Amino acid sequence: MTEVAPPGRGSARCAAAAGCLAVLFGALLLSFWVATRNFAIADPAQTPATAQVLAMARVEGDQSQEMFSRYFASESNRALFAFLGPFQVALTLLAFLLAFGPTKGGPGSRLLRTLLAVAAVVALLMAPLVPTMIELGRSIDFVPREPVTPERAAFMRWHGLYMLGDIVLLLAALAGVPLLLRRAVPRC
Repeated sequence: MTEVAPPGRGSARCAAAAGCLAVLFGALLLSFWVATRNFAIADPAQTPATAQVLAMARVEGDQSQEMFSRYFASESNRALFAFLGPFQVALTLLAFLLAFGPTKGGPGSRLLRTLLAVAAVVALLMAPLVPTMIELGRSIDFVPREPVTPERAAFMRWHGLYMLGDIVLLLAALAGVPLLLRRAVPRC
């Protein structure tokens, strides 16, 4: 009977890197849910309590009410993403640093190392977009949604680019976690 070798430092580092990517995956899903939910709460048609708050605040006019309630949803989302941007960078860089060496060689090592590098680079490239998105978002808070202004169009382009980056991070984490765990768990 052959004995299974105990996991080495490399497997512990791969497990920790998988943990980083799993937390990133969860944080991304949570941020998508929170951001979407904030705007649903801001809509008086979907949330009767919002209509009551707007009435108590004596905000009159449909357009004014929409701007007022969307402002609070936007500020909540800005606070979330001001934290999430650096958090994404920290998690992806930590996963990269932990696992890049231990993942050298073996089946799927090139794919795994590429996923780690792509996630780290995407997170680093997205980080400066956060303050830009916050600034652009605040500049259009009280601008009517129709007709679409050049500022609103610019914000939507940046927002789309940021969402694309988030999707890349989500997919990299989804693919990277099982690949890292496979290297972390000793085979029998």
